[in-house]
Amino acid sequence: ITVTVLSILLVGELITDPTLDGLTQPLSGFENHRGGSTLGSDARPLGRVRHGVGNGVGDGTEGVVQGSVIGTYMHGPALARNPELADFLLSQALGTAVEPLDLPEVTRLRTERLAAGRR
Repeated sequence: ITVTVLSILLVGELITDPTLDGLTQPLSGFENHRGGSTLGSDARPLGRVRHGVGNGVGDGTEGVVQGSVIGTYMHGPALARNPELADFLLSQALGTAVEPLDLPEVTRLRTERLAAGRR
């Protein structure tokens, strides 16, 4: 990964469609960075930008997946906003599937943040 400092500050809601196998729900976060990341030949993006800027290099990608490493510009906090991603990471660490929890407050948060990204 090559990271460059951009001349503009990238701030706002970020929504992506995940490209990582096993993730089906849009990912949401808050981006606040000046970095632009160009992925190397062994890396692939975590998602395709639906709303926001993402990696900041104009290719419509966000984040990185390389081997067992996942990186993202999503803050807000990314795991609380994206329980499917949190469950994926836990499953990878434990070596076994993690059953998702039914938490209405998380569903409300996701609905609110995904709607904010469409405005």
